[in-house]
Amino acid sequence: MNHSPRIAALLAPLLSLALLTACTGTNEAQVTSRLGLINAGGAEIRIVTPADNATGTPSSTSATQAVSGAVDLEVLPGGRQMIVAFPDRLELRDASLKVLNTLAAPSGVTACYVRLKASPARDQVAALSDCGGGAAEQLVVYRSDASLAFFATLPPPTPSSSDLARFALTSVQTVWLARPATGGGSELLRVNADGVKVMTVPPLSAVITDLAMLGGSLYAATDSGVRLVNQTDGTLSQTPVLSGVFTRLYGGDSLLAAWLQNAGSQPLTVWNGSKSGSPASLSDLRDLTFAPDGNLYYLSAAALNGADTVSGLSQNNWRVSSVQTNLSDARALTWLTSN
Repeated sequence: MNHSPRIAALLAPLLSLALLTACTGTNEAQVTSRLGLINAGGAEIRIVTPADNATGTPSSTSATQAVSGAVDLEVLPGGRQMIVAFPDRLELRDASLKVLNTLAAPSGVTACYVRLKASPARDQVAALSDCGGGAAEQLVVYRSDASLAFFATLPPPTPSSSDLARFALTSVQTVWLARPATGGGSELLRVNADGVKVMTVPPLSAVITDLAMLGGSLYAATDSGVRLVNQTDGTLSQTPVLSGVFTRLYGGDSLLAAWLQNAGSQPLTVWNGSKSGSPASLSDLRDLTFAPDGNLYYLSAAALNGADTVSGLSQNNWRVSSVQTNLSDARALTWLTSN
């Protein structure tokens, strides 16, 4: 008896899954994602499910909660929980927005949280505290089980704006932070449980405007392109991986996105390590996340959109979709799984 057609039918879903995993480079399960976002200037958290074109199911909001002063959020391992930053605390929440744990600042840290970054494996999260007025910035790193890994106080001078301190968390409980150097250029700091070390003495002549992890590699957006950062000594690659000027970087397992803010409508550039493309030109970008279903989602103050990175980079068919348009001063975005 010829079993070939039956075997082929049984293997087809597995082959499709393998191909999608290979294209996205993610180790997460390939499922339809949900999205968590901060809206209304920090006064609301939403859980959104994008449209499922295969079934004709439209985008929907499954949960909303009024809050006060939410500033950022990140997904935790498995995609079923996220960590939400408020100025005075961090909260672990599930996909129904139930608070599972509240993390008060550890002794020795003055909590004025402004930004979060997760490690590539999502097993650690770093929070930057900046109370303004020239006070020293602090970094607090937690493991995904809510235990404290370490915290550190950054040496002066403190940047005039917390937005000038840009950082990324590696997979080895190490934070790399870039900030303007006195007299021009930038300095890179490496922060871990052993303390803080300024890696660039003298400072780099390049102006670094953001940092992001692409898998295990660290990249910097500079005034002369996106460059690889040597994680041993803080030097930058001579040749940029992306030419042009970018001020914001967003990393993922196998993709990197770059964008230039405050310059009118600018292309959102997506790079997979060898090929780049652009799903859209944007004049406003608040946040971006690479979901494990092969889509990237990008957030402006008023709208949330999605794009298919698999067909986008392979066929220049980004399949851009509108997810939500009823937003007002949206601030931050992350993905969640649907199970």
